Amino acid sequence: MGRRLCAESEYPAALLAVAGYRLPGSDRAFPAEPVATEEWPRLLAAARKHRMTGLLTAAITAGAFPATGEQAREVKSAHATNQMRVLVLEHELLRILDLLDGAGIEARVLKGTAVAHLDYPDPALRSFNDLDVMVRAADIDRTVAVLGTAGFQRTLAEPRPGFDRRFDKGMTLRPPAGYELDLHRTFVLGPWGRRVDLDAVWDGGQEFAIGGRAVRALSPPNRFLHACYHAALGDWPLRLGSLRDVAEMLRVVDPGPVLALAGSWGAEAVVAAAVADTVRLLGIKVPGPLAHWAVAYVPSPRDESWLGLHTTPDKTFAAQAVATLRVLPWRDKPAYLRALVFPDADYTADRHRNPLSRFTYALREVRKGSPTGTR
Repeated sequence: MGRRLCAESEYPAALLAVAGYRLPGSDRAFPAEPVATEEWPRLLAAARKHRMTGLLTAAITAGAFPATGEQAREVKSAHATNQMRVLVLEHELLRILDLLDGAGIEARVLKGTAVAHLDYPDPALRSFNDLDVMVRAADIDRTVAVLGTAGFQRTLAEPRPGFDRRFDKGMTLRPPAGYELDLHRTFVLGPWGRRVDLDAVWDGGQEFAIGGRAVRALSPPNRFLHACYHAALGDWPLRLGSLRDVAEMLRVVDPGPVLALAGSWGAEAVVAAAVADTVRLLGIKVPGPLAHWAVAYVPSPRDESWLGLHTTPDKTFAAQAVATLRVLPWRDKPAYLRALVFPDADYTADRHRNPLSRFTYALREVRKGSPTGTR
């Protein structure tokens, strides 16, 4: 089974128009009159879920999206609540970066925070609910220890010592304040994550400011690739806010360095999927050379099956983890298998009857998703 296309019917039509608002060439039309009262709660809930409250507020304020007075007030309130959370999160981000900097750990700010400040005309248009930070693989263990002194706790135990540093995407940590910090080693779990050139990711990056303080994100080509990974391989159904990130970057990104980088990683299929879905779902009819390339791109059967690991409503991290085994160097396979088959007791607690049941479950998930059973 290969990549599934996300249908337009997964979203309220009005929300697709919001996602394409003010994008050059987007033909998504807003409703001619306010959304019916019985349909409005679904639309507002979807706007929150897809990080669209900023764009919906902007469209209503500009008079482009017709809304009743009550609807306009509800959207404004929802967006104001999110923006207050954003301010708290950015204050917390500076505290996290201070902790890491004090320990001599270099970090890159990812996703919502960085994209909002660097890739949108107004940061308020890009909502987010958590924080994402990337550190070098060699610094993962030390980062967890440093943040642990400030009360951050893992949401899931490490399968075996060294697994985070060598194999995993990263982990989620929660501080006493209750938000989530996603700590990244690479972009995604599974074969695609193994293809990321982690040395190339740690170039000079790009600087931006939060509260007058300089922080550093990924460089534009790396940030665009990460946006494509997140859009194509992150949520299912695809999150419209992630597609909008790709669309914002498409306005200015240089196709040459992006395609060269994607080619060196063997990640053309991920970039093509993200860009093609962005163009299709956001209704962009004048997409530019990179989008023309993406729409025409035909992935290999293997890449199609790897994309399929992420484009299903019942996707599992276990299946993605087992699929990773095929792309690991032989010297790493024994340690990886040992961690999957015989993880520490803390990792399997309350999740599987025993370590072996977890591994057989993952194998079953992989075979279920592939007609050849080779993913």
